[in-house]
Amino acid sequence: MISKRDQILDIAERGYRQGGFAGLSFRDIAAALDMKSASVHYHFPHKEDLGKAVVERYTDNLLDSLGAPDAADDSAKIRLARLVEAYRAAYAEGESSCLCAVLGSVSPQLPPAVQEAVNSYFTRLMTWTETALAEAGPSANLNASHIISALQGAMILSVAMGDARYLDQVAEDLAEKSGI
Repeated sequence: MISKRDQILDIAERGYRQGGFAGLSFRDIAAALDMKSASVHYHFPHKEDLGKAVVERYTDNLLDSLGAPDAADDSAKIRLARLVEAYRAAYAEGESSCLCAVLGSVSPQLPPAVQEAVNSYFTRLMTWTETALAEAGPSANLNASHIISALQGAMILSVAMGDARYLDQVAEDLAEKSGI
């Protein structure tokens, strides 16, 4: 049984990914769950609290799904493949963009706690990627910021064009250019 709190977070994440932070209200969430808006406020007193919780959960879930960036039984190639697959899976989930790509694009308009959570997402993802590729050395021909930027941009293009092949092409290019 999924808790009400998790149901609220699920709906908020989908709403933010599809319409941005400003495009979703507590009333929208309450209506989707057939509850009163006050019940949403019970779990998250302010929209900033909800936004921060959604981003933190999203970050933790993504990084957990990627596994340890320095696991001895994985190669840099396998780690990069897991990262690419995470982006493909995120796109496949309703043909929507990465939550933090959506929120990051409007970061100056977000409440401070949500801005900090989005910044933390990218910082942690960059650190994971840098660590995951460390064993490949400079011969990998790519750096973490290039990989994350390419995947984020390809995901946005795929969403805008309604065609996953843009994300697939960037994934293939990253694998080819990395040489790992």
